[in-house]
Amino acid sequence: AFFREYGAHIRRVAPESYTVGEVWDSVGAMLPYYPDQLDAHFAFELSNAIVNGVRNGSAKDLLTGYLRLQAALPSERWAPFLRNHDQTRTATEFRGNLARQKLAATLLLTLPGLPFVYYGEEIGMTGDKPDPRLRTPMHWTTGRAAGFTTGHPWEPLQPDSNSTTVATQDADPGSLLNLFRRLIHLRGARPALASGALVLLQTTDTSIAAYIRTDAERPVLVVANLSETPRAGARVSSAAPVVRPGRYSTTNLLHGSAGARVAVARDGSISAFVPVATLAPLEAYVFELALPR
Repeated sequence: AFFREYGAHIRRVAPESYTVGEVWDSVGAMLPYYPDQLDAHFAFELSNAIVNGVRNGSAKDLLTGYLRLQAALPSERWAPFLRNHDQTRTATEFRGNLARQKLAATLLLTLPGLPFVYYGEEIGMTGDKPDPRLRTPMHWTTGRAAGFTTGHPWEPLQPDSNSTTVATQDADPGSLLNLFRRLIHLRGARPALASGALVLLQTTDTSIAAYIRTDAERPVLVVANLSETPRAGARVSSAAPVVRPGRYSTTNLLHGSAGARVAVARDGSISAFVPVATLAPLEAYVFELALPR
């Protein structure tokens, strides 16, 4: 009742505002807070699904919460993320494994919802509880207070403040920071990634996640190997129509290379498609699909 009154007041006095709430619980616990309370809520179940899937190498439960929220609510009404101000940072969760951090970021920013990025996650800052150690100064540069302030920061810097900085990663095209930048720009430029429906694809390997973000002209196919070993000959299929029939060319949006052509049957389904002969360990492939003109 309080949030209904609060939400109505905010919409009346600040109609251009956007409110985001925190329900630290499952998707089922989030849903009663809609539709007339806050505009959106952080989706903890989705956060845990990505982190657990990448850590455990299994795609089994990766998209369950996403599909449930997609069926219930518009995508701007729920907010996925990786970690927040109360949780062990992603880099620490993955024990500094950069490949896992990149894979998690790619999943977050190619899946639906309105994603949030907690400061420092985009450069791989470390941090663990107690909570104040999750809120240390942002590492902009090396040196005193990491370029965050000319004053005295309320918490001392993390031990990696001289190596994990924006300045260090800015000029490195292979850095975590520049991957975040590419993914954010792709999401803004591709309607499929910004607002397309999520369609789960079937795979022949439980370590592989595969899904399509739909768009009438340029759908996007994402295939991710969550395991630490290469996976050869993995096939993806759809149980129902996903896109228009035809033979699509594929372009890897992260690396600019062409991929294998996708044959979509007359009923719009995909059958036993091999996107990459061998999927590299802890690697996600983001393919834009296009029909010949």
